[in-house]
Amino acid sequence: MPYQTVASILTPGPAARRRALIALLAIAPVMPGLALADSASHSQARDYQIAAGSLDQVLNSFASASGILLSVDASLTAGKHSAGLQGRYEVAQGLQALLAGSGLQAVQSGSSWSLQPLPQDGGLQLSPTRVGATQFDEDAWGAVPGLVAKRSATGSKTDSALVEIPQTINVVGAKEIKVRGAHSVTEALLYTPGMTGGGFADRVKIFDEPTSRGFAPIPMYLDGLHLPYGGGSTGGALQIEPYSLERIEVLKGPASVLYGQNQPGGIVNMVSKRPTATPLHQLVLEAGSYDHKSIALDLGGPLDEQGQFLYRLTGLANDSQAEIDYVQQQRQFIAPSLTWRPDDDTQLTLFAQFQKDNDVPEAQGLPSVGTVFRNPNGKIDRDLFLGEPGVNAYDRQQYVLGYEFSHRLNDVWTLKQNARYADVDDHYRAPLHGYRFVTNPRTGLDDQRYSTRYGVDWKQHNKVYGVDSIAQAEFDTGPLRHTLVMGLDYYHSNSKFDGKYDFNPPIIDLFTPTYGQSLNFARPYQWDNTIIQTGLYLQDQIKYEKWVLVLGGRKDWAETDNKAPLGGSHTNARDQAFTGRAGLVYLFDNGLAPFVSYSESFLPLSGTDVHNSVFEPSNGKQYEVGIKYQPPGQDSFVQVSVYQLDQENMLSVDLANPGFNVQTGSIRSRGIEFEAKASLSESLDITASASRNDIKYTKDNDGREGRHPAGMPPLTASLWLNYTLLGDTPLAGLGAGVGTRYVKSSYGTDYEGAFQIPSYTVFDASLSYDLEKSPLQWKGVKLALNVKNVTDKTYVANCTSDWDCYYGEGRTMVSSLTYDW
Repeated sequence: MPYQTVASILTPGPAARRRALIALLAIAPVMPGLALADSASHSQARDYQIAAGSLDQVLNSFASASGILLSVDASLTAGKHSAGLQGRYEVAQGLQALLAGSGLQAVQSGSSWSLQPLPQDGGLQLSPTRVGATQFDEDAWGAVPGLVAKRSATGSKTDSALVEIPQTINVVGAKEIKVRGAHSVTEALLYTPGMTGGGFADRVKIFDEPTSRGFAPIPMYLDGLHLPYGGGSTGGALQIEPYSLERIEVLKGPASVLYGQNQPGGIVNMVSKRPTATPLHQLVLEAGSYDHKSIALDLGGPLDEQGQFLYRLTGLANDSQAEIDYVQQQRQFIAPSLTWRPDDDTQLTLFAQFQKDNDVPEAQGLPSVGTVFRNPNGKIDRDLFLGEPGVNAYDRQQYVLGYEFSHRLNDVWTLKQNARYADVDDHYRAPLHGYRFVTNPRTGLDDQRYSTRYGVDWKQHNKVYGVDSIAQAEFDTGPLRHTLVMGLDYYHSNSKFDGKYDFNPPIIDLFTPTYGQSLNFARPYQWDNTIIQTGLYLQDQIKYEKWVLVLGGRKDWAETDNKAPLGGSHTNARDQAFTGRAGLVYLFDNGLAPFVSYSESFLPLSGTDVHNSVFEPSNGKQYEVGIKYQPPGQDSFVQVSVYQLDQENMLSVDLANPGFNVQTGSIRSRGIEFEAKASLSESLDITASASRNDIKYTKDNDGREGRHPAGMPPLTASLWLNYTLLGDTPLAGLGAGVGTRYVKSSYGTDYEGAFQIPSYTVFDASLSYDLEKSPLQWKGVKLALNVKNVTDKTYVANCTSDWDCYYGEGRTMVSSLTYDW
């Protein structure tokens, strides 16, 4: 038997263990030189690609690959499971990662290793149900160790390898958010394939409304639970501070099996920072363009020597103006959380956050004549303020309270529950863009200089309570390895809106504006809408050798209750829906993982038809085929997918009864997406993406059949390179990044005579200096400079009508000082 294959003692029973240990002792004397020569290599890092499996099997594979002598008492490992090991590790680090959550530790004695239970007073090792990842391991609910994420829970509600989920998932980690200097979730997703925007949310930044695979806006989730959303640009949405997040994950396509009613384009799930066993302390100071100022603090670690209590406290305060005149943004944010782990099998985390925003916003929806097309007066300036100083205001207060609980009953069953209450109260007041040119009051000419406006005074109070209860079982049936999830979730959301309007505010000169005229807000409108949803779901991830099969089904009971208090109208709809999901992956030894999947969604609709009958939910379905590639021993991840996504039972005009709708509309999205992320060396990181999407109305009574929705570019692509100097050089620690984003021409309206928005390319850049790696060796100190739109290119990023076009953001620069201790 070669020395490198001497591995774990896997056969249960003391007699078998004694015989195997005697065999090891008999082999050792005949190879003393080899043992001594090889022992030094055990401290060197090696590349591993070990699949998940029983702890016995995984340890045996690791011992064989690393060449160590590992003695295992089978009574300690019986029935336990390991997530496997992918990446480059030293022996001690690899064993630590493999044993995470097992209650065991590896102890070295000379040139051999053995397993022992963790001491009762030393458990700084977190349970696998919710872990802050160490620098050597990745947890699906924790930090991404570097650029490349390899695990996720968004697509399965379990800690799963991305290559084993038969659906496209894009992951943006906190380090990537920081490297690119993103100050909103929308900004953080600019380099993600299939995610488009370029409108109100991109530039004004008070909402996040991303588009996925042509469907907008896709729902936003925080730690797996739905966030309240008012709809459109009326407000009523929590905006999550990106500094509070460990990762942002996008699940592409229908997601109703795990999350209930949704748009078919997918979901964005944001994963919050949580307490960690490793102490951390970080201070970030920023200053930049338009008087940008910010301070952020992130603290965490154990509160006691035993590690039973862990904490995290994240806070931020910022104040800045913008390139649009008079615009201002102010934010105060704080998020405390506390984890209690009375034993290795039980964990409870309590969390909260409070955020207050006081802004002067400007939507700046502009006419296409003067932005896309020539205007006799020239181009409309990017800094034009369409509102009224002293009138425009956006104030928001949002609260989040909740808990996450998990308890492992035995080696098979684990119970989990995630519950949260979220509340947002906001007030938006401003004159908005107009809908036609008017005669110049000074000259009497129709010179396309003056525009109408309309004023809004919107107040919205939205609140949502959600709870997701899960029973997870891990077991074998013959050669099949199962991870079974049974869940029951409940969602209750209420939205109250109180709006006033001024449809005849003062006109405005788009080229030389004057301000100071009053507005008269009247014509009130109110709604009081409630959505209640209860869902029962079942999912099984079945592994057989190199095959992974995911099967899931869900039954939902949904109620939508809409009231218009001033008008007295009231509609109530109760819906039931069954949605399914199936996918298959094959895991090649070289890291290739081809997959095929089918998934469904449903979305209740408001209103009634001419017969006063409530509408059935619209439904979505997606067919997707793709390949994921995670090369063994490399820190890289590539995925390519082809999809067809259909949404049916959409509302369309009732041609026989004007003023009413029928459910005859449908839309189809077809496309291909590519994403690659890799750390090619310790110095060089690369992110590349491309998305080709063809979305069009397939059935429509509004004259849009065969047409493309406005503001949906058919092609986007991006590339980001980051290089850091290392080694014995005076410039060690100095890094530079450069990125480019390309968006192909898209339509500005949905109807006949639609115009096109020109294609554009934007360049971004960054400089960084890690002073700990520099000759100065200032531990924990980093300097950075981020520049967006380096060339200060003026371009129209999005149009949704002839009178609703948005410029892209001009050049902005933000410098930062980060201190970790």
